[in-house]
Amino acid sequence: MANTLEFLRGVDRLHAFYTENVRMLAHAYDLTDEEASHVLANTGFNNVSVAILRPPRVDVLGGLGARPEDEDHTHPVVAPDADDDGPASA
Repeated sequence: MANTLEFLRGVDRLHAFYTENVRMLAHAYDLTDEEASHVLANTGFNNVSVAILRPPRVDVLGGLGARPEDEDHTHPVVAPDADDDGPASA
């Protein structure tokens, strides 16, 4: 029974990621969630056509763009230019 529950949790999480990827693809083609849902429903993608109208359940980008705090570097890390006088000087 535990394996079955873990399997269902995994499928649920996978479906949530799939839905968010479909949402991003729709936005890349300048479709609203509602427009994408309509197109998907008319072409047989019923589950995702409903799911795309719900609020996101996962963060697909997962903090992408956040600055790593405890990463080991093998090269020097250049800090961003702190003085607001334009681009960093060499």
